[in-house]
Amino acid sequence: MTAAPVKKRLKNMKNMWTCYQMDEIIGQGERLAIKILSEIYPKAILAKQVPLRELLSAEHREDMGERAKKETIDIVIFDEYDTIAVRVQDDRHKTKNFGIIDQRQKYDLENNGVIVIDIWKSDAPYLFKEKNIEKSTEEIKKIFSDYLE
Repeated sequence: MTAAPVKKRLKNMKNMWTCYQMDEIIGQGERLAIKILSEIYPKAILAKQVPLRELLSAEHREDMGERAKKETIDIVIFDEYDTIAVRVQDDRHKTKNFGIIDQRQKYDLENNGVIVIDIWKSDAPYLFKEKNIEKSTEEIKKIFSDYLE
């Protein structure tokens, strides 16, 4: 990818981030996760509650069901090279219904070149308590190292 398209992509993502950053639908652990990820990725653009459709190609958007059109991704990291969807998953996402939805969402995102990282409550208990930033940071770094080595 040449420098011009990368700069244009980042500019577009920055504009999108401005649009979505004020959405206050935020779940347990997400606020602290955004703070920690902004320190891990200081040059990246972080967006919260990004509509799934914004991360998919036109072809994939055409095939979306009504429910999928309402879905959002908890945190999205846009850096110079990658787009990373971070899903902060509590125990509800272990149920059959959520599991099916999450698998379809992951499939769609990965087929559009997005890296998907799930932060499970069981893997990051301190993050979900939103109290101990040092231990929460360790949890996130471990989870990310598993995906991005």
